[in-house]
Amino acid sequence: MFVHAADIHLGITRYPKIDPLTGLNLRSKDFLGGFNELCDFVIDTRPDLFLLCGDLFDRVNPTNYMRRQVQQRFQELSQLAIDTIVISGNHETPRTKGVSNPLVLYKNMDHIHIILAPCQKDIGNYHIRAVPYTAHPQSYMDKPVSGKENILMMHTTIEGARVGSERFMCFDEEAVKRSEVPPYDYVALGHIHKSQMLSRNGTRIVYPGSIERYDFNEIDEKKGFYLVDGDPEFVGVNTRPMISREIVVDNLSGYDITAKSVEILKSEHIENKIIRLEFTGTMDDVERNSINFAEIKETALSAAYFALHDKTAASNYLNIKEEKVVFSPYAELERYLQMTGKYHNEVYELGNAIIHKRLEK
Repeated sequence: MFVHAADIHLGITRYPKIDPLTGLNLRSKDFLGGFNELCDFVIDTRPDLFLLCGDLFDRVNPTNYMRRQVQQRFQELSQLAIDTIVISGNHETPRTKGVSNPLVLYKNMDHIHIILAPCQKDIGNYHIRAVPYTAHPQSYMDKPVSGKENILMMHTTIEGARVGSERFMCFDEEAVKRSEVPPYDYVALGHIHKSQMLSRNGTRIVYPGSIERYDFNEIDEKKGFYLVDGDPEFVGVNTRPMISREIVVDNLSGYDITAKSVEILKSEHIENKIIRLEFTGTMDDVERNSINFAEIKETALSAAYFALHDKTAASNYLNIKEEKVVFSPYAELERYLQMTGKYHNEVYELGNAIIHKRLEK
């Protein structure tokens, strides 16, 4: 029996709100909470192996606070003789010479196996081939051995896997073809944030997904890890709720739009949730200027994070060489992507984030 998890991303600071009790970024605290829930489960379950398949940290230079939190949990696992195998992911792998991988801090702890280069390990009845993040993992996928339960650990993209926000968190390498994967009993993967199970000729190829939601692209995804004792069983963790609501503003006055926004925010019980309102449709500039954004934002103060995306088109016309509809930057981006045939939710969300950041300045 073993536990398989990946993509913890400790130290991530996705949104700006600070937890007043700890002084930590609120989302950073959420991801740490997911890691602690995972470790508590492992300690209670006492599996033969605990596999962490990369991106334990979100960057190569995590804060001392995050380093200590991991050290404390690893010490507990070490004292209980729970063999924990941690491979390095792309986020904690240095790209500059002279920079240390943050995982080296834990290399000398009993039963904590830190893998920074491809290697093989035999633990009990398990034969583990561990391949940290590398551009060409195919070179290290040796054939399984006889008489053991064979596990291949990698932090990579497998052809056919459904990807999400992680596409914009790193430069993606070429995907490994499923036909290239040897017939291991279990392929434990990290790197893709959507939990999913693939297969090849009976070989289970498994991504547990990330421990928390990165952004609204992952709004409906369950987050957690796998307990493997025969068939893999997904174990969910507690995550901060994300809610996105659309308001079609056609023929609405600025007063109506304000009232509808406030009504939605109050009805959703938004306290400590991550909230997004999206305005869609066509809006007159006069009505846009009469929206009480201050009231909307004040109503959303209890949310962990609040975003308002204006995706509307303007109803007036502007004469520049020829008449054309004036769209908001968000709508212009959407129209451009659709016109070029390159529209994907991930691309659109990334563009939205860039536009929002620039407009705030």
